[in-house]
Amino acid sequence: MIQAAAQPERISEESDFLLIVRAAQLCNPFLDALGEVTLLARGPVAAFVLNWNANLFRPYLMPLLLKVLEAASEGGSFEITALDCQLDAALTKQLRIQSRDEGKRLVQGLLAPRGDRLIDRYRNAVLVGNSPGHLAVIHALRAAVFHLPPRVLIASYLMQEGIGAGLDDREINRFLIEGVCGTIELKSHHG
Repeated sequence: MIQAAAQPERISEESDFLLIVRAAQLCNPFLDALGEVTLLARGPVAAFVLNWNANLFRPYLMPLLLKVLEAASEGGSFEITALDCQLDAALTKQLRIQSRDEGKRLVQGLLAPRGDRLIDRYRNAVLVGNSPGHLAVIHALRAAVFHLPPRVLIASYLMQEGIGAGLDDREINRFLIEGVCGTIELKSHHG
C-alpha cells in the first residue's frame, strides 16, 4: 500500500481507477455485500448523483472524511466520536440507519490492525453504543491506517457509495470519480 500513499493527488486514468478500487477494498473488505448507504439510486443516475453531491456529500460527508483523516493523524479519538455524532445529527432517519448499519457491519467484522489503538478505541465506542458507527468514519479511519492521500480517500469512499447504490463501474467512474471527485479542490487543513 506504500504505492497508494505515493500516488499523485490527480485521479483520472485507468491505472488510477484500479488504485481506487484497491483503496476501497482496503477500507472496506466487505464491498461485495454492501447495501445502500447514503447514495440512493432513484431516477436517472446523473440527477440523483448531482442531488446527493450538492445536498449531502459536499456539505457533510466530504468535510467529515477529511476531518476524520486529520483527527486520526493527531490521535484524536474524542474528536472522531464527536464528528461521528455530528454526522448522525445531520442525516435523515433512513440514511442514518443505513450508514450506521453498514458501518457497524464493518466495525464488527474487522479487528483493528495490530498496534492501531485509535481504530480499536473507536470500535469499542461503537460496540458499546458511545458512538454511532457511521461507515464514512470507519472508512476514513482505515484510510488513515493505510496512509491514503485525501483524494484517494474521497475517491474510494465515492466508489463505495456507488457500489452500495448498485451503480456499475462505468457509472461510478463517470458520475462519481470523474464527475464529483474530479471537481474537488483540496485545501490543506494544517495552518
